[in-house]
Amino acid sequence: MKGFFQQIDEAIKQKQDTVLVTVIESSGSTPRSAGARMLVGKSGRIAGTIGGGAVEFRGEKIAKEVLKHHLSRAEKFVLAPNDIVDLGMICGGNVALFFQYLAWQDASVQEVCEEIINHFQHNQQCWLLTELNAEGANGFGLYSLETGLIGNVPIELKEAQFLPRLTQVNIDGHIYSIEPLLQTGKVFVFGGGHVAQALVPVLKTLDFYCVVLDDRADFLTETVFPDADQRKVIDLNNIEASIGITEADYAVVMTRGHQFDFLLAKQLLETSAHYIGVMGSKQKIATQIKKLKECGFSMTDIKRINMPIGLKIKAETPAELAISVAGELVKKRATSR
Repeated sequence: MKGFFQQIDEAIKQKQDTVLVTVIESSGSTPRSAGARMLVGKSGRIAGTIGGGAVEFRGEKIAKEVLKHHLSRAEKFVLAPNDIVDLGMICGGNVALFFQYLAWQDASVQEVCEEIINHFQHNQQCWLLTELNAEGANGFGLYSLETGLIGNVPIELKEAQFLPRLTQVNIDGHIYSIEPLLQTGKVFVFGGGHVAQALVPVLKTLDFYCVVLDDRADFLTETVFPDADQRKVIDLNNIEASIGITEADYAVVMTRGHQFDFLLAKQLLETSAHYIGVMGSKQKIATQIKKLKECGFSMTDIKRINMPIGLKIKAETPAELAISVAGELVKKRATSR
């Protein structure tokens, strides 16, 4: 997601206009749901996808028309055969796209993009505000607790509800979408071994904010974890002295030994973590469960821990395990929206 706004920012610096194409409604078996987007320049698609196929092909053509006429617009498509406005697809359903014209000369566009990039870097939630219903609409802004309301949007929007899902609001007959851009929960990766080293780059491509923790400084260098947002040397026996884990956060345990994994599992069960996962074999997990019971945890408590961590894809290598774990985190994130 951050990459979109970095691309827009780069286009502005190169004095190039762009069009941000966003799925604002979808129903039935559409390729992508609301919030999917692609960025288009004069030479064609720059980044992202709205589902490929005929929808994307037609969307790219319309985006080039928007670039030519400098007018934002909305379009609806029926994804069913033998319909007047069908696109030759058989999946069934409807999709509405909004084509936001972004002029490089518009200082408010650059301000919004720079603030979005800054919010991603600091893992701070923000909401993208887009005027949807007027021909030639150019309402484009941002709201966050840190910045308040910025961009080319009416001040009345500051009274809107800023929810963790895509919503719309009517301001004097003008419809604005309010879209949260971040899932701000952090992924705390305990252990800096081979699987963690394979996992963090995958999670970063999926817009997770990654904090890698170990008690060995040699494993927490920029060379070993160049993609980590934070690297922290901590006492694994007392994690609350160094970090705070909230109900939005994910905890992934893959340390160098069973005893450390057990100590972490005990401590993590005392937190409100959104997700807890522990790597291990069936025998190791059986031992972990037994020891946690002996410490007074009920099976209801223990079932909060995903053991073994990851989707069941018969993963063995660090790279395969990274895909398995990342898949499970994506599933957890998607089902909690």
